[in-house]
Amino acid sequence: MTAFHSAITVLVALLAIGGCATWRAEKMSPPIGQFIEVDGERLHFLDLGPKESSAPPVVLIHGASVNLRDMNLALGGELSKSRRVIIVDRPGRGYSTRPAQGWRLASQARLIHDAVGKLGVEKPIVVGQSLGGAVALSYALEYQNDMSGLVLLAAVSHEWPGGVAWYNQASGWPVAGLLLRRIVIPIYAPIAAKGGVISSFKPDEAPDRYYEKSGLTLLFRAGDFKNNAADLRHLKPQIVAMAGRYSGIRLPTAIVTGRDDTTVSPQLHSAALAREIPGAYFEVIPDTGHALHHSETAKVIAAIDRVAEKAQAAENRQAAAQ
Repeated sequence: MTAFHSAITVLVALLAIGGCATWRAEKMSPPIGQFIEVDGERLHFLDLGPKESSAPPVVLIHGASVNLRDMNLALGGELSKSRRVIIVDRPGRGYSTRPAQGWRLASQARLIHDAVGKLGVEKPIVVGQSLGGAVALSYALEYQNDMSGLVLLAAVSHEWPGGVAWYNQASGWPVAGLLLRRIVIPIYAPIAAKGGVISSFKPDEAPDRYYEKSGLTLLFRAGDFKNNAADLRHLKPQIVAMAGRYSGIRLPTAIVTGRDDTTVSPQLHSAALAREIPGAYFEVIPDTGHALHHSETAKVIAAIDRVAEKAQAAENRQAAAQ
């Protein structure tokens, strides 16, 4: 066998291993929700809790690298005891599809907004964590008349120093990116992923069996990884363009962050955002990190309830004035 044929054989074997990793990830973490067709795309979502409730419905938008299972584990069960809760796989992530240039925050916000409307959900409180917070901000800037309130958890909102991890950058390269996604990531990323979980939760500990329950290995499928990397590569310019508009948000808003968050700086993002959104409630939780929706669930739910109360009070004032 020639060196060329040997190389082809090795490449095919590695691609097969990568394909098996994708099959295994989907077998371990299959879709757990329903699907809805929106603007030619297919979004995967969970619809939880009572459809008839006096409390405003809540839409939960997850951050980078994870999928809707993350938000469901942290908040879905508790919130859905008293209200309707919609949790989405962001477009292009988990089991949702997305169009070309679906990394655009406005595109993701539009698809989620249109899905929410198609489901008959009126005036929700939109909750976004991390990169999902950036999507939630875009949602509020475009559709605040269709919302009751906004809750931002360790949200990305302002420019930050530095770029993105090398593998997210390399994913955008034509040939090397394809090989990275098809061979390297499915084989080696799961080995390093648990360390990433520890870093994200630090100084807190991740919930028991979080890695398995969150379906984190779905990220290591070629398409999912490509979309996640594109989200991160294209994020900063969009944030810079969006940052000057936050003063136009007039919704009841809560901004909550962990003081020890080393992923999204509380000072550069949440504190700056709180100064720009009129009347926003701002809370910095000590001794917790980026995954505060898991580590400080009760405080996050209290912030959501606070926004719901303000929204109800505003609605009552408006009704009395008519």
